[in-house]
This record gives sequence, structure tokens and C-alpha cells, in this order.
Amino acid sequence: MKKPLDYNYDAEAKIDLHIHSDASDGTLSPPAILDMAVDLKLAAISITDHDTVKGALKALDYGIPSPLNFITGVEISANPPPDFAFKGSLHILGYGIDVSNRQLNTALDKLRKARQNRNPHIIKKLSDMGFNLSLDEVVAMVEGDDSKNMNNFGRPHIARLMVKKGICKSIDDAFDLYLGADRPAYVEKYRIECAEAIEVIRKAGGAPVLAHPVLYQTESTTAIEKLIITLKMMGLCGLEVNYSEQTPDQTAYYTGLARRYDFLMTGGSDFHGTLKPEIKMGSGKGDLHTPYRFYAKLAHFINREDRMEKSESDGSEQTETIKNLCYTFKDKDLIREALRHRSYVNEQNLPGLRDNERFEFLGDAVLNLVTGHLLMIRHPELKEGDLSRIRASLVNESQLAAIARNLDLGAYIRLGRGESKTKGREKNSILADTFEAVIAAVYLDGGLDAASLLIETHFTKVMEANVAQEHNPDYKSKLQEVTQGVHKAMPRYSIVDESGPDHDKTFTARLTVRNLSAQGTGKSKKLAEQDAARNAFQILKHDQHAPEQ
Repeated sequence: MKKPLDYNYDAEAKIDLHIHSDASDGTLSPPAILDMAVDLKLAAISITDHDTVKGALKALDYGIPSPLNFITGVEISANPPPDFAFKGSLHILGYGIDVSNRQLNTALDKLRKARQNRNPHIIKKLSDMGFNLSLDEVVAMVEGDDSKNMNNFGRPHIARLMVKKGICKSIDDAFDLYLGADRPAYVEKYRIECAEAIEVIRKAGGAPVLAHPVLYQTESTTAIEKLIITLKMMGLCGLEVNYSEQTPDQTAYYTGLARRYDFLMTGGSDFHGTLKPEIKMGSGKGDLHTPYRFYAKLAHFINREDRMEKSESDGSEQTETIKNLCYTFKDKDLIREALRHRSYVNEQNLPGLRDNERFEFLGDAVLNLVTGHLLMIRHPELKEGDLSRIRASLVNESQLAAIARNLDLGAYIRLGRGESKTKGREKNSILADTFEAVIAAVYLDGGLDAASLLIETHFTKVMEANVAQEHNPDYKSKLQEVTQGVHKAMPRYSIVDESGPDHDKTFTARLTVRNLSAQGTGKSKKLAEQDAARNAFQILKHDQHAPEQ
């Protein structure tokens, strides 16, 4: 987009560029955050979840309400540079990132797995200190909040459980006494190096910004200034100068540093919803005011669409070779048509220029034919209903969009300016439709064999996973559907026994829901719970078919 300002806001209108959703450790969903931002009359926001872009994706899928401006964001946990030893993570904010960028998502996936591996060790330390806590309780609490992202919970959620059980007075108390750096239940975790964090943000088309410098405990202001200089040499381009947890003098100091070293300036509340009830979106503790002019300069800097529009306006075509597609087109016009969204065609208003919707229609038919054929020849044991169900799970919008992201397809789609401004390259619907159009282009260019190879390459792994799930059903999910529908209640699981050596344990799980109880065993807690759910499911089936007395 040529102009970063979508609406004529006053330069001092309020924004908030540091917000967490329930995709990480916040308590509000991305749609609820967007609605609240509109109610608060904020001019622009960014959802910057810890080590995940799922919050930003959900916001884009929901749709950014007018007249709110939105920039994709993330907050990455990184190691400080070698010469700056302090406990905990350095947090690098990434703004305007391409949320489908493969390198970025690989780095975030490593961090997510590190958080998952860290949680059991924290719980064990707390248990060894005599506190009656379990990871299952944390999971149950988060599930009770209707969280859709169970893979990204961490210390804040453990702290909430400690408050709930009366161990600590507040979340801050839990961190100060047990969970924070140098505290008895603190566990170090894997972090990427700060140079890598900065690099992946920039390669994803974004602006790397140092979050809340006030929170880093350095020896002096000279040390923090030296840190900022070091990060600038690595590619850092911004500093969060406005923050809820700092004094006016500190804000003035960081503003001075940003001006001295020619940094972009950003600011935000670090809003987490009810997790930090004293911090309000847009206003922090009541005196925070981050002006719209910060957003305007940031948007101008990160605007990837300028480069895309330049290539479109000068007529350059770089779409015939999609890097990860592994197919070279003989007829370049086919792939060009497959990548033209109707918004681009409508804007150009050129005679004979066609959008990709006809290709989308054909690609859908080819995809259904090939996936159906693959399922038939690979799995002769499956019945018609099973085949139809598995094929439907393969060709739905979210699955197609996921494959399109793996191909970095969004970078090649030709969109109109309006669709570009609303991050159309990252929308599931556009990505899925375009991928179907690309399948059609391959079919028209290379025939059914070429299209079949493309589909088999990108669908085999998920196909086999879905078939395996058909053979090994998720009894926990099945049971939950039944009990919610019939009993209006959720099953509760607990581990009641562990036996065997550490390297070969057997777990016993108990399930209860209303007047139904069942037990199961397995070599992991999850397998034990699945076995308990299977046994309970069989009990329910038996009761349904038992003759009346």
C-alpha cells in the first residue's frame, strides 16, 4: 500500500501496539480484542503474542473492523547478546510480519515446544517444595477458560493456578516468590539467539523492535544503551519507548535514546486481560498514551505492499516459478492467471484480463478426483463413508490454506490495493482458493500426471495421519461429544497410579462424569486417559443396547 494511513486520524490519537490474546497468555480472544479496541476508539493495534502468530491470524480471519488499523505482530523470546548477562529472556517484538513465512514459523515452533517441555519441570519443582499442584490441573483450568490453544500455556497459567489454590495472593506474587528468574521454581528454557530473532523478523518482512527496555535489569543506563547499540548492529530498528510499567522520566529517557540512534518508536500496554487486571488496553495503568504518529511511521517502514505494487505497476512477472512448488510451467500465462485475484483484475480494468475463479473451479474438481483415487488405492479396507469423511478433512479451507502457507503462496498472489491493505495474502479463504487455482494450472499445463504428483506430494502426510486417526479413534473427543450432548457435562481425568521404573512407567487414569466412572492404563498419561475414555465409551454403548429391566 502506498499510504500507511487508512483513516484521517489525528497524529495524537491513541493506539496500542503491545497486546496479548488467548493464543498465548492473555485471556481475551482476538475477536474480543478487536471489538474492545473499537469500543475504546483506538486508532491502531497489534496483537503480539508470545512466540506465536496464531492470535494475529485469528484476528485477520475474523476481519479488521472499520476504522481500526491493524499490524500483525509477535513477541519472540531470545537470549541476550553474550556481553549482556542477565536472567530471563530478551523480548523482540516483530511488526508487519508475513505470518505465513516458513523460517519465522519454524523458529516459533521450536520455542513453542520448549515451553511445552518446560512446564512439567516447573510443576515438579513446586511439587517437591510441598505444593499440591499437577499439570493436569493447569490444563483443566485453561480448558475451563475455553482456550483454543492448549499448546502455548506456560508460567502465567501456572501462576493463576497457584492463586486459585491459595498458594499465592496474586500472579505477581507467584512470580516474585517462585516462578521468576532466580526464584526456586524457575526453569531455564530454550531461546533463540537475539540475532536470529531479529533476522527471522526482517526476513518475514517485518520490523524488529526491542520490547520494554525498562524491564531488563542491567548495571546502569550506560549498559542498556550499549545493549541497544549492539542490537542495532544486528538489525534492530525500533524501541518500545511507551510502556505501562515505567515512569515519565523513563519514558523521556527511552524516547531520547530512540531519537539519538534513529530508531522507530513504538508503545503499548502489554495488555493480558484478566491475567493482569490492573493493565487496561490502550491506557495501561491509566496514564499511558501512545500516539498514532508512531503507528504511521511504523506502517510506512514495514509496508511490504509497496514492493509488491511496484512489481505490479512496472509489469514485471515473477510468478511463473513458485520456489517451493517444484514445477516449472511451459505456458507461463496459466500460472499468471491462477495467481490473479478478482480484486486485482477489477482494479486494473484491462480488456481480456481474467481472474483465477474459473481455475479455482477446475482445481477443486481435480483435487477431489486425485485425493479420492489416492485413498481408494492406498486403503482398500476403508468403506465409502470413511473415504468421504477423510477426503472432506483433506480438502477443507484450513487444510488448503496451511499447504499454501508452506508453499509461501501468499507472496505470489496478485491482489488489488484494498485487499492488500487488509492483509489478503494471509487470509485462509484467498490462500485456499488460490491453491486450487494453481492445481488447475498444473493440470492444464502438464496433465493429470503432473497434477497428481503435486497433490500426492503435499497431501500424503496429512492423509495418512487422518487414516491413522480413523483406525485409532480419539475416544476422549468422542466421549466428550456424547457427554456434552446427553449429560451437559465434561469428563474429568486424574492419574491415580504410577508403576514401574522411570524409563518404563505404566500410568492408571480415572475418568468421572456424572454417575459414570472408568479406568484405563497406558505407557503415558495421555494413553491412559484415552484407554479410560475408550472403556467409558464402551460402557455407554452397552447401556444403550442393554434390554430394559
